[in-house]
Amino acid sequence: MMAKFDHPNVMKLLGVSISESRTLLIIMPFMHNGNLLSYLRNNRADLTVENENMTEMIEEMAAYLLSICLQIARGMEYLASNQFVHRDLAARNCMIDLNHVIKVADFGLSEEIYARNYFRQADMQESGEGPVKLPVKWMALESLNDGVFSEKSDVWSFGVTCWEVFSLGRNPYPGVDPFSLMRYLDGGERLDKPQNTACSQEIYCIMSECWDSEPWKRPTFSELVTAISASLQDMAGYLDLTCPSVTGLSHSRSVDS
Repeated sequence: MMAKFDHPNVMKLLGVSISESRTLLIIMPFMHNGNLLSYLRNNRADLTVENENMTEMIEEMAAYLLSICLQIARGMEYLASNQFVHRDLAARNCMIDLNHVIKVADFGLSEEIYARNYFRQADMQESGEGPVKLPVKWMALESLNDGVFSEKSDVWSFGVTCWEVFSLGRNPYPGVDPFSLMRYLDGGERLDKPQNTACSQEIYCIMSECWDSEPWKRPTFSELVTAISASLQDMAGYLDLTCPSVTGLSHSRSVDS
């Protein structure tokens, strides 16, 4: 399936090889800047604007971080259009190439759904593959409670991934034990707004919409792409939205005609 992917924000399979020990090796493009989670943590100081009065720098940083979310949303929109449920979307599973293009990657937990609308964890158990370790802090309520996965559960994970981006790589639900998370979420609790001057209430609202307890009330990835693009356009043109890459933090402002 991965060999058929063809999108600038989705990792592409280049080929496969068999080693001398008969181990199957997957050949993928080299990602010069590693995974997004490490990138955010390693560059936390450079991505932080502590002075709330530096409005222009805050808006520039917000646009930069939001553009990362937009690239992930575009990649996920493509996967959803191909009836593909990722099931493990997180900053650690997004890669960054030499030109700072974000690639949605790591399909170890993924499942193509074809004519089915959902994927249940029980399906794998019935097929004899046994139980699967799942990343609970990125999972939607219906995935935790019933083992149900769909585009809308990926949307929930996308919201958590955006939270990771704007919290600059911090762990979600700090202080909440993974075993207590289901009760925590069932009680209506959600991730707090990241403590980052670049995260506006509008940006946090986009995240929050991804965490509605009712899957049908969550936006689709196409709707998220539209909403995030509109937010970026409102930020006075810090980024060229026609280009899927973000090559650094020194963005030039657009000049009004």
